[in-house]
Amino acid sequence: MDNGTPSGVPKFEKELSGKMGKLRLDNGSMSIIGGTSNLIFIEPDGEDGTSSMDDSEPYEHSEDAIISWTKVTSDPDLILHLLNMYFTWHYTYFTTLSKELFWHDFSLGNVLRSVKRKTEYCTPLLVNAMLALGCHFTSWPQARSDAKNSATVGDHFFREAKRLILENDEHENPRLATVQALALMSVREAGCGREARGWVYSGMSFRMAYDLGLNIDSGSSNLDDAEIDARRITIWGCFLFDKCWSNYLGRQPQIPLSSIAVPKFDVFPVEDADKWSPYADSGVGKAHSQPSRTRAIALQISQLCEISSDLLLYFYHPHQLEKPLGKQAELKKLSELHTRLEAWRKNLPKEMEPKEGQLPNVLVMHMFFQLLFIHLFRPFLKYKQAISPLPAHVSPRKFLTHAASTISKHLRLYKRTHSLRQICNIVVYISHSACTVHLLNLPDKNAARDIVHGLKHLEEIGESWLCARRALNILRLVARRWSIDLPEEAEKTFMRAEAKFGPFKDHGSSPKMSNQMPPPTPMQPLPTPTTKPKSESNLNATVNTANGAPTNGFFPTTAPLASPIPSGVPSFNGSFIMPPHSAAGYNKPSQQSYAAPQPQPNYYDNQTSRAPPAQPTTSPTTLFGGVDSLIQDHDWWLKDSNQMFANWNGMEQEAAMQGNMGFDMGTGSVGYGSSTYGINGTGMTDNGMNGNSNMGFTR
Repeated sequence: MDNGTPSGVPKFEKELSGKMGKLRLDNGSMSIIGGTSNLIFIEPDGEDGTSSMDDSEPYEHSEDAIISWTKVTSDPDLILHLLNMYFTWHYTYFTTLSKELFWHDFSLGNVLRSVKRKTEYCTPLLVNAMLALGCHFTSWPQARSDAKNSATVGDHFFREAKRLILENDEHENPRLATVQALALMSVREAGCGREARGWVYSGMSFRMAYDLGLNIDSGSSNLDDAEIDARRITIWGCFLFDKCWSNYLGRQPQIPLSSIAVPKFDVFPVEDADKWSPYADSGVGKAHSQPSRTRAIALQISQLCEISSDLLLYFYHPHQLEKPLGKQAELKKLSELHTRLEAWRKNLPKEMEPKEGQLPNVLVMHMFFQLLFIHLFRPFLKYKQAISPLPAHVSPRKFLTHAASTISKHLRLYKRTHSLRQICNIVVYISHSACTVHLLNLPDKNAARDIVHGLKHLEEIGESWLCARRALNILRLVARRWSIDLPEEAEKTFMRAEAKFGPFKDHGSSPKMSNQMPPPTPMQPLPTPTTKPKSESNLNATVNTANGAPTNGFFPTTAPLASPIPSGVPSFNGSFIMPPHSAAGYNKPSQQSYAAPQPQPNYYDNQTSRAPPAQPTTSPTTLFGGVDSLIQDHDWWLKDSNQMFANWNGMEQEAAMQGNMGFDMGTGSVGYGSSTYGINGTGMTDNGMNGNSNMGFTR
């Protein structure tokens, strides 16, 4: 009697051993079921495992495609303006979605469909999250929930996103776009100084990503190449968000590298060769236009995140803090991580070096790189010089000082190139870390210069991000607690910021929904401008002879795919596509050019945008007591600073007086115990160009 398969293995054993995990389509979403789960034997959507979803069903087109994605405003120009802001200044660093697939779905509108698609790349939740972020990069009063209160930037769109989550049970139905939206909402909450809520949103995003199996290689599934790419860029985007949160809150990574078994995303030549240009309220700028290299840069950032993950796991794990493994083990790990950081810098493509006119995401990437040096050498401040495992001439304080000074130089370079009106909020955390080092180096003249610049930079960023206003408040409290004499200009900056923004109060409550959760009242359309932007000549469309597609020098368009989609709507045919700058002609026959958003009337002046925010009268604890309990003690940053630099002065007095500062200018080698290797760094002059300094230290 044959109870087995032709191979001789019993059928039951073969099936049981073979089901070690798989991706499957369940209720319209791809999900992962692991080998230890009994749910793996359930065939989804029918006994044969087939799905009732039809991915080939074409979208119906909505004539009001742009305004169909949000109920906050009926002005298509405002929507496109904010999306352009998001993709120009935020997406380029936090790259966590397929821009091509998003714009394809966005251009077709949000309409009910009789047949659901397997994957949706644009949803109202995702669009409103993007719009809330885009508000932080513009001075238009329509970007505020209260036009007279700069502290309400993006609140109306964020409120709509929260309504959609609760009303549509978005948190209960895993979707790729929901993973992306929750990640964006988390970083936006951090920018508003609401870390507890942002942390929760990030956790929801990461857990949903695992549920969808984004961390599992789907190459052997029946997914098409576009969907596989979208899944990969989303999980690696979550990896970046996680490392930013872990560094910011000093917590262990929630997405360790070991949990990701999927290759990194591909670099698409068409997308990365597409021209990036600075986009502001007046339209597209001419200066510093260059290939975007978005995905190539994102891959470099992901490598830094891998190093950061290992750094956090080793030097900042609670077990390591309670039971250190010993000086030699710490020294060995320091050597390893230092080597990896310098190897990253050495292998960095030449076009990604910090320099005048560089892309904003490249400059932020280099600031993050320097931040890792601060975190790497910070644990060694706990040792007094006599018992430090480092060679006697190696000064952790000097490495921190050098990294903090370089961050300040990069930030000055960013200001000269792009201004600080449009900058990712992660820079606030990096700049704050650098300024703390500058404070402890006062009254050194370089530290005095850098702290003055750093405070002014945070003041300027405070126009866009509430967390920058709080960073100023924290630095002022730290200076007082440590009895540090500040430069006169620094004191003036503190006073000016307080007069402008008011004393910072914890904006602990994110935009609140009423119990009934009615749809928000639509905003009025933007007034018709009477003047055209100065850069209008740069916005006229030109013909790209390489692919025959008309472009406008900023957002290229392609000829529509043969489909029932009306002409004039960007369509997906495998080439990179983007929408027009404004709604003019969006639903009309295709033309050679699009008009950019026009400058606004005089009521968009700086005085209006810089009005001091009204202070909340309701206690955040009353509104969200449950979530507030996640961070019980709001003085965590003061305790952290005290612990970080407890031995700053005592252990380094002798080293500070020595000629060897821990990193000599010129070629040198690094010696950790018996191991020696060379470190060739790249110094930076204050004009942003590369110098020839080396961070070498020798016995």
